[in-house]
Amino acid sequence: MGFLLLILYNLLAPFIAALYLVFFLFSPRRSLLNNLLAELRERFAITVPSFSERPLWFHAASVGEVKALRKILPLMRERCPSRPIMITTSTSSGRAEALRLTTHAFLLPLDFYPLMRRFIAAARPELLLIAETELWPNLLYAAGKAGVNVMIINARISARTLGFYRLFSPLSRLMFANICKIAAQSRGDLERYDLLLGGAEKLTLTGNIKHDLVDLQPQGRAAIMEFIEAAGWKDKKIFCAGSTHPAEENVILEAFIKIKEALPDTRMIIAPRHPETASETASRIRNKGLIAPLWSQRAHARPGPDCLLVNEFGRLADIYSYSDVVFVGGTLDDTGGHNVLEPAALAKPVLFGPNIKHTQEGAQALMNRNGGFMVCTADELADKTISLLKDPAALKEAGIAAKAALEALKGATALTLKEITSQFPSR
Repeated sequence: MGFLLLILYNLLAPFIAALYLVFFLFSPRRSLLNNLLAELRERFAITVPSFSERPLWFHAASVGEVKALRKILPLMRERCPSRPIMITTSTSSGRAEALRLTTHAFLLPLDFYPLMRRFIAAARPELLLIAETELWPNLLYAAGKAGVNVMIINARISARTLGFYRLFSPLSRLMFANICKIAAQSRGDLERYDLLLGGAEKLTLTGNIKHDLVDLQPQGRAAIMEFIEAAGWKDKKIFCAGSTHPAEENVILEAFIKIKEALPDTRMIIAPRHPETASETASRIRNKGLIAPLWSQRAHARPGPDCLLVNEFGRLADIYSYSDVVFVGGTLDDTGGHNVLEPAALAKPVLFGPNIKHTQEGAQALMNRNGGFMVCTADELADKTISLLKDPAALKEAGIAAKAALEALKGATALTLKEITSQFPSR
C-alpha cells in the first residue's frame, strides 16, 4: 500500500509543483521566482554534482536551517577531513547562504523519483543529514534504495504533521524505514516521533542546535545611532517589533498607539519578516495616522517620526541592541513564531503571541524565568510594554532573566555531533 501511495504521489508531483508556481506568481513574494529559469537545470537534475570522494550530504530547507549548521560543519570537517561536505536547499536564498559554508551547494531537485535517483547516483553520498522538517517522500525513498544512511538532525514535528503522517501511515512507514537516527530538538518532538514510529530505538533528545548560535553581534550600530540622533530619538524609549507578518501588523500598530498615548516619548521600530512586504506595512502605518520612514530612505526622512520601518535583511541585531522591549512576530498569526531567543542574547525582555509552535522551547524557557511574556491581544501587548517601560528596575531584571534562559538551553551542537559520529565514525 505504501508503494502504491508513492506511485500516486509521483503522478501528482508535476501538478503540485505547478500549483506552487501559481501560488508564488500571485503572492507578494513573487520576486523569489526571478531566477526560476536559471534554476531549472538543478531543479530537473540536469546539472548534478560529482565528487572524487563520497560526500557528507546536509539538506536544509532555506536560510534559517542552513544558518543552524554554522557550528556543526567545522566540527564535521575536523572529524572527516577527507570528506567533501555538500549542502542542498529548497530555495535559492538558502543556497546563497550555504555557499558561505561550503563550495558544494546545490538546489534540491523537485521531489520526483527519477530526478532524485539521478541526483543521488551522481553525488554518491556517504550519509544524508536532514535538518529539521524537510522530509520529502522521494528523497527518503531514493536514498534508501541507494543504500545511503539517513539521519534527521535538529528534528521537529508538529502535532498537525504527525496527524498527516499517521493518516497516510503506509507511505510514512516507507519513508521512515531507511532513517537510522532522529535527533529531536525538544521533548515534545521526541514524544511525537515516538508515537509515529511506535518505538524509541531510533530516537534521541539532543536539543535545538539553533540555541548555540544565538549570540547576536550588532554590526551596524553606527548607522542605527545616526538615525536615532537625526530623528530626535536619543532620549526616547524604543519598542521594537521584529520579524512581523502582515496578518498581525494591525494588532501591533494598535498596541503601539496605546503605548504612545500612555508614554508619549516612546517610538517604534518595525521590521517585517519579508522585506518585500514592507510597502504593505507602510500602508498600514499610514492608515493608523503614524509617520514611518523606510530604512532604505532614512537619509531623506524628516525629524520626529513615530516609527522606523526596516526594509532590509540583516538588521535585527542592530535594532534589538537599541530597543528597550522587543516583540517577536509570527506569533499573533498562524505562522508559529520566529526565534524569540535572539533579543534575549542582548538581554532584552521578549514579548510574543500565543502561536509559538516553532519556538515552543525557547518561549517556555523565557516565561519560566520571567524574561519573556505571552500576549494575545493589542491591549495585552500594550499593557505589558507600558508596565516594563514605566519600571526601569523590572525592565532590567526581565532582560537579565531572558539572557539566563538562553544560556540554560545551549549545548545541543555537541550532543548532535556525538550522534552523527556514532553513525559515521571518523577514519
